Amino acid sequence: MKKLSAITNNPENPTSIFLTLLDKTEDATTVSYLAKGVYQDDTVGIRIEVDKGIPAGINPDGSVNEELGFKKGSIKFIKSGPESDRFVAALGQLWQVSEVSSMKRAVQPLVFSSNKAAFDDAKPTTNNFKLFFDEDARVPGELFFTLDTYQHLVEFQEKGPQYRSQIVHAFAE
Repeated sequence: MKKLSAITNNPENPTSIFLTLLDKTEDATTVSYLAKGVYQDDTVGIRIEVDKGIPAGINPDGSVNEELGFKKGSIKFIKSGPESDRFVAALGQLWQVSEVSSMKRAVQPLVFSSNKAAFDDAKPTTNNFKLFFDEDARVPGELFFTLDTYQHLVEFQEKGPQYRSQIVHAFAE
C-alpha cells in the first residue's frame, strides 16, 4: 500500500491540497480513483471519476479548443465513505470556510482540459485541468486540478482565495 502524506505542505497558507491515488477501477467509459491523504492524524479522501478520452483543450497551435475543451461532469468527485466527510471538513478548516462538515452528493464541475493531448488512462501521465464549481454563481469557484497517474497523486491548486468558499460549499452540498 502506498504511504499517505499530509494533504498540504503549508497549513498556514494552504494554496494546494494533495491526495495520493490508491486504487484504480474502470468500466467502458470511466476510470475511477480512490484518493486519500492525512489531515491532523486522520485519513481523509474522495473517489475521483474521470471520463476516458477527455479531449485536449489546447489545440496544436496553442489556442483554446472552445468546442471540445469544456465539458460538464467529465471529472466527478464522489463520496467514498466517512473519509470524504473528513475531507470536506478539512478543506473547510484549511480554507477558513465555516459550517461545512460533510459531503452530500457527487460534485460535477465544469471541466476545462489544459492539455494538448486527450486523457489516456492506459499510460502514466500528468494531466492538468481547470475546474469551475457552481459556474452560474455571481463568483463561480475556480481551481487548477492535476491528475498525475505517474506519481499517483492529485493536486487541487487554488486560483485565488476569493474562490475558496464556492469550492468548499460545492463539496458540502
